[in-house]
Amino acid sequence: MPRAPEPKKPTRQRDAERTRTAILDAAQTLFATRGFANTGVREVAELAGVNSALVGRYFGSKEGLFRATLDRALDLSPLLHGDRRRFGVDVVAIFFDTQELPSPMAMMILSAADPEAHAASVELLQAKVIVPLARWMGPPDGEERAARLNILWGGFLTSWKLLPIQPLAKARIASTRRWLEAMTQAIVDEGPA
Repeated sequence: MPRAPEPKKPTRQRDAERTRTAILDAAQTLFATRGFANTGVREVAELAGVNSALVGRYFGSKEGLFRATLDRALDLSPLLHGDRRRFGVDVVAIFFDTQELPSPMAMMILSAADPEAHAASVELLQAKVIVPLARWMGPPDGEERAARLNILWGGFLTSWKLLPIQPLAKARIASTRRWLEAMTQAIVDEGPA
């Protein structure tokens, strides 16, 4: 007696962009909590819910994945198209109000011991943060002011998230937030309005 054909199992429709985003989100979480050396491609794939071969297909290598993750995390373009008079408030809001993915600062600091990750961090920080900020702020001294913003933000994020100091505890953070907004805006306002 002939057997009835087995019903086809429903196949999950492939969505390359959603897969890529899931991999990048997982990589950002792991690189920012474990660093480059302690993050494996299999762990990223597992957290993303994909086969580890897809990480290689999309990014080529762990180094390629780190670079793509950091490139995306450092994208300032949405901020540079907003209201210049609100830049301090808007950028600091990202630090405080956007908690879905860890800071790229953590990725860079925790991965600095690896020569390739360090080189990628330095290169991308310059290309994705310093140069666009300098161009956006313009003269006088746009590049120097962009560097000062990076120092200000990096110091704050390190002291708040990576090596937390007591004065930045939750109960006292509101006044520091206002200070950070004001200092950020003051550096931006040194140039043309």
